[in-house]
Amino acid sequence: MAYQALYRTYRPKDFDEVAGQEHITKTFKNALVKQKLAHAYLFSGPRGTGKTSIAKIIAKAVNCEKAPIENPCNTCDICLGIDKNIVSDVIEIDAASNNGVDEIRELRDKVKYLPGIGKFKVYIIDEVHMLSISAFNALLKTLEEPPKHVIFILATTEPHKIPATIHSRCQRFDFRGIALDAMKTKLNEIIKKETIEISEEAIDLITESAEGGMRDAISLLDQVFSYSDGEISVQDIHTIKGSVSHEAIVDIAMAIEDEDVPKAVSILDELIAQGKEGHKFIDDMIKFYRDVLMYKNIDSGSDERLLYRNEGFLKLVDRLQNVRIFHYIDILHDTQQKVRYTANAKLYLELAFVKMVDQELKKDTLALEQIQMLKDSIEKLETRFEGMESSADKKEIKTSFDYASETNEAKEDQTEKEHKAAPDVVDEPESESADEQPQKASQSEAVKTKIEASEKEIENPFDAVYKKYVSKSYKTFDIHYIEDVLNTGDRELKIDMVKKWYDIERFAEGRDTQYAKLITEGTLVASNGVMLIVTYDSYRMCNRLMTPDMKKNIIDLLGRYFNRKIMFMALPEELWDKISQEFVKKFRKKTTQDAFIKLDPIKHPQLKEIPEEKEDYSDVESDSVKEAKDLFGDIVKVRKEGE
Repeated sequence: MAYQALYRTYRPKDFDEVAGQEHITKTFKNALVKQKLAHAYLFSGPRGTGKTSIAKIIAKAVNCEKAPIENPCNTCDICLGIDKNIVSDVIEIDAASNNGVDEIRELRDKVKYLPGIGKFKVYIIDEVHMLSISAFNALLKTLEEPPKHVIFILATTEPHKIPATIHSRCQRFDFRGIALDAMKTKLNEIIKKETIEISEEAIDLITESAEGGMRDAISLLDQVFSYSDGEISVQDIHTIKGSVSHEAIVDIAMAIEDEDVPKAVSILDELIAQGKEGHKFIDDMIKFYRDVLMYKNIDSGSDERLLYRNEGFLKLVDRLQNVRIFHYIDILHDTQQKVRYTANAKLYLELAFVKMVDQELKKDTLALEQIQMLKDSIEKLETRFEGMESSADKKEIKTSFDYASETNEAKEDQTEKEHKAAPDVVDEPESESADEQPQKASQSEAVKTKIEASEKEIENPFDAVYKKYVSKSYKTFDIHYIEDVLNTGDRELKIDMVKKWYDIERFAEGRDTQYAKLITEGTLVASNGVMLIVTYDSYRMCNRLMTPDMKKNIIDLLGRYFNRKIMFMALPEELWDKISQEFVKKFRKKTTQDAFIKLDPIKHPQLKEIPEEKEDYSDVESDSVKEAKDLFGDIVKVRKEGE
């Protein structure tokens, strides 16, 4: 026997086998049992959602030998005959190829004849919107008052093209796209019966690709089943569909965020070489950014349609703001329109990548992002302030200064006790001799000197840390700097600094304001009180902040703000995530508490090593000196500082 496609083999034979459409199947079950069927129905909805299948189930149910019954028995001769399309009382007409007035006149003439073996003649007219106006007019009277033994079922995917006069003569049922859960359940039934080996991820991709059409899902399953030699994988489905894998799309999106257009174009070249179609790729990119929006704004990805949930996707979710996503979607939508009228889709896609990273085009988007980030920061500060006011958060976090202050007070109390205890130890009268007074004074002076020395040491607890590490010649992005920070980091100090982080902008004045904004764009992720590691979205920003002049101005501002000497390194967030994970992994494997954790060197093509250039301006004359020499000659002498 010839092979029969899966969607035909597993076409529903009764209402219980229909996936989804419960609102329709329940209505017809009740109508069949109560014998309250109408004479004409209009079924509208997307392709592959069960319109024709339910029409044939109705045809079987009304002609079943056991009628009235809510479901056809599928065992009697009439039910079996209708399944095999050999019963003349059920007439299926394709309106796409029989759309003329002559065909409808012929149908109208045959309607009056009684059914051959069943109780009803059922006319199923598929794609009825394809009928001409004349054909619709010829059908009107018959559709309104057909013989009692006739039922019309009209099916269409475009109900808006049906004349209102036809609408008014029919009971309309709107079919919905099949829900993913219902579709997945149906697919699993077929997979089990056909003993198909397929991964769970592949089933999810099939259901998502079908876009609500059960027939499309079963057809795609049938196709990949024929293609695959073993277990059906996600890659097999992408190969058959010509779609792009989620990993490739995430890689391109990440390259765009890193402003690495060559990498994005390189991945695109590989996809085109594999036979991927440009317009499908754009569709997949738009769906990807749609998923990012849904994940960010609707209960962290509770939407069942989201398939992009790998590690790269989650990193992008944190980096992307809504306004930037809308900017990207607008560019992709514009590209989608242009690709329709060209054979060279790759050219427009490359231009789209350049547009997506262009700073001038993103100017308004970046401004809106800054405003949103500022609003978020204000909300965080307000939340934190409210939390501090609650009884649970009124306990003060003890910083090094707090401990130093307590130590100082303790020493002063101890000194006072010693002074008070001195007269009790020596059993002498209150008046002291002249010889003993200088000795007492010298002891008092010694204690006082010792306390002052301790106070000086306590006043600057970070000086020793700064002196220890500032002498090291760190490179621009030196892993040794990060090792020193992480191995000596103080969580309490970092928390205290983070609380004050966004007040830097209020502290800064004049030219320092721009540096304050750059500082607060980043996130303080690690510190030992002196050495800071601050992360930023892009590699370009980190390279800019680590230039000697920029770094010096930032360090000066931070030093004045925190009232101590500061060391600073800017790192890309993506790189910091990898380094911190490596540190945590090695920290857990430490054999001793004091073991110093070493990390792998930083190697990344987008990070630039910037030399510490010290220029000598001693021989450079100012314009005023040159002008004076032109006027007065060699009599002009320049006195250097210190002479």
